[in-house]
Amino acid sequence: MSLGDKERDHARPLEEKTSKSREFHRRASNVTPLGVESNVRSFDPYPFYIEETDGSYVYDMDDNEYLDFLLALGPIILGHGHPEVQDAVKRQVEKSDLTATPQPVAIEFMEKVCEMVPSIESVRMANSGTEATMHALRVARSYTGKEKIAKPEGGYAGAHDYALQSVYASEEALGPEDEPNTVSYGTGIPDAVSETVVAFPFNDKEATEKILRKHADDMAAVIIEPVMFSCGCLKPRDGYHEFLRELTEELDIVLIWDEVMTGFRLGPQSAQGRFGVTPDMTTFAKAAGAGYQVAGFGGRDDIMEEIIPPKKKEASKWNSSAFHGGTYNGHPVAAAAGLKTLEILDERDVYEHIDRLGEKLFTGLQEAADDVGLPVNVEHVGSMGQVYMTDHDIHSYRDTWHANTDRFADWWLEAAADGVLFGNPLQGERFFTTYSHTGEQVDHALEVAEDAFRAVDHQYD
Repeated sequence: MSLGDKERDHARPLEEKTSKSREFHRRASNVTPLGVESNVRSFDPYPFYIEETDGSYVYDMDDNEYLDFLLALGPIILGHGHPEVQDAVKRQVEKSDLTATPQPVAIEFMEKVCEMVPSIESVRMANSGTEATMHALRVARSYTGKEKIAKPEGGYAGAHDYALQSVYASEEALGPEDEPNTVSYGTGIPDAVSETVVAFPFNDKEATEKILRKHADDMAAVIIEPVMFSCGCLKPRDGYHEFLRELTEELDIVLIWDEVMTGFRLGPQSAQGRFGVTPDMTTFAKAAGAGYQVAGFGGRDDIMEEIIPPKKKEASKWNSSAFHGGTYNGHPVAAAAGLKTLEILDERDVYEHIDRLGEKLFTGLQEAADDVGLPVNVEHVGSMGQVYMTDHDIHSYRDTWHANTDRFADWWLEAAADGVLFGNPLQGERFFTTYSHTGEQVDHALEVAEDAFRAVDHQYD
């Protein structure tokens, strides 16, 4: 998307500060699509390239300092370069690299996961949230002997074909709100895959029950974020998760909580501890590794046993278990980082600190927008939230369509030019507080945010 004249006015201050990034972007675009490693990192007029990180700050190749609330889209829960995590990594690097044989540090990490998360009796490691949800769904299909899965409309559950369904689409493509169509997100996804995925509207009990009962005979699993941070911040309402837990139990459908975003971010027991609901399976990543490639999935023992192959004497049953593998699973360096991270999260005042600052930040952003007179709805849970450029209530994915995405991007550009990163320029993302943030840093961020709100006020009226 190219920038118009008004939008370019908001981009110009950042462009003036990032000439090296502009030139480097040309170089990067010659070797990789969009000049970035992931599509989400691309934005107009060009992304800036970060070379150093420290605590609450990141520094680009033009030596600009940014107060960071993007936090790598969630993993940086302790601040960049936490010294105890760094020490654990250094010790492991000196001790051993990858061997493709079991290593104690990975087992110790998984023991800690089982200790902390109520739903996880048995667990396997992976390298990304995408891998975690892909394997969890496969295991659920194996356990139930059924093929279909269900996921909420607007929910992102990874970058594999089964998860890239009804993430984003037009109203025409998605069809009726109470029984949405399943629409693949992007090309290259076979129609046959889409036919095995059923979409339902988050927070709508009546429609959800109707859809799940209709497909129950073929339904292996429901995969859902406990808070829909995949499209900003949609909170569960009116006992929606308790209702869904009861319904899936009745229908013998495996309930998977996708805690890739919320796992170890909303509390030591993750979101399930915060909400008091125990799913059958859980996926996690991001905060579990404090910036290292840590992910996994787990659940009840009887479900996870689907991974165990039959014994040799039962060779005729070769096709009776769900395969899980991966050369880098349980990488000792990542596992060492993850283990130290979970120990810190379990033993220190991390959640008290980041939730208190989250309340201060997100409440302050709403007050700042209100003072300016800008139609804004700030939603958050604990240390995670998003600013929607609309005063419309936000309860479902389709409610987010009322938000002005251009105004949000311009607000973000204005704040970034003043040295604060409120996530990234995409309205459907979210941002965070971290353990290294201070009250003074949040106060400064709120001043920058209010100036940015004033800069975009009335532009789209």
